[in-house]
Amino acid sequence: MTEEEVESGTGEEEIPFVPVEPNPFWKKNAEKLVGESISVVEDTAKQFVVVTGLLQGIYFHAIAFSDIKGADGYSVLIYLAPLVLWLLSLIFAVMVLLRKRYKININSTSSSKKVFEDMVKIKYRYIRISGFFLIFSFVALAAAFLHYLDMF
Repeated sequence: MTEEEVESGTGEEEIPFVPVEPNPFWKKNAEKLVGESISVVEDTAKQFVVVTGLLQGIYFHAIAFSDIKGADGYSVLIYLAPLVLWLLSLIFAVMVLLRKRYKININSTSSSKKVFEDMVKIKYRYIRISGFFLIFSFVALAAAFLHYLDMF
């Protein structure tokens, strides 16, 4: 083999093209994933609403009956941080559940696809933001707990 053949790749064998055979299981699986994508995100949002509501209620009662009512300065911020983060998580979870009016041309598959993809993208973005606030709230709750125990 010469140097020119190596550079141009003419000395290599061509890989034969084998068409992919459709697999009905994976096709049905893909259809199911696409069809249920919005309802799965909305179910997750409903669970976030329940969880944040319960956490806010429990935490509020824990603060109301504790001796931290007279907290001052940054201590108030530490104790309020979980509540604020839960409220933000709740707001974004509810935004997933709110209905929006979409203009769609029923005779256009590309229009239907674009509206569906936009809807899923927006709902998924909101649920992710809600999840991040929920996770950060647990960090804030741990900080408030450690502060209450005078560990920081």
